[in-house]
Amino acid sequence: GDKRGGSQITSFDTLLCGSLAGGLSLYLKNTRLYEDVRAMFMGTMHALTRAIDAKDSYTHGHSERVALLAQLLAQAVGLDAATVERVHIAGLVHDLGKIGVPEAVLCKTGTLSDQEFALIKKHPEIGAQILSGIPQMQDLIPGVMYHHERWDGRGYPQQIAGEAIPLFGRLISLADAFDAMTSNRTYRAPLPHDEVIEEICRCRGTQFDPHLADVFIRLDFGLFFEEAATHRARQAA
Repeated sequence: GDKRGGSQITSFDTLLCGSLAGGLSLYLKNTRLYEDVRAMFMGTMHALTRAIDAKDSYTHGHSERVALLAQLLAQAVGLDAATVERVHIAGLVHDLGKIGVPEAVLCKTGTLSDQEFALIKKHPEIGAQILSGIPQMQDLIPGVMYHHERWDGRGYPQQIAGEAIPLFGRLISLADAFDAMTSNRTYRAPLPHDEVIEEICRCRGTQFDPHLADVFIRLDFGLFFEEAATHRARQAA
């Protein structure tokens, strides 16, 4: 780089350039390999969530929509990019434990019995147990385990309350409830957006973290409703 005024490039300069080029080539290969591994990982996560959602046609695309909303909320509260990505992945696998719940219970159109509801309530712990053997996914377990806990301590599976509920669980709880209320279910039609926002406001400080609820209701839900429309189109096809 400092060869000016007609000075000659020496054999040492050539060797140096070759060494730099070799190092850069290795860096680019590693970068491409990392991108390939990450793409395979995310593809596996999306395939897994589709397998979960396929158990119940009424929740088609649910996990992907929850992941999107949780990601948007995590960004809105100022979490760093790496944490936002982990929140998104936790949202994708938050219902992983439903693999262990009988389809007859998941798809039942009538009121669940106490015994059937007890089976449903096991899915956070089942999901956490499945992930417990994967070292790279340990940080996702709180989102899977605690997304049905309530701010007032009346949730499940451990009835913990307030900020004792891990942040991932509190983020996914709001996203999960919003998608459930805006989706078509066996027991009711989807609720209008305004009614859902009113319900979240009503439940801030009881079911939901009040600060996160205040941020959540101010989100731009455009991407969410686009995703929901895409899922409905796929299901109809």
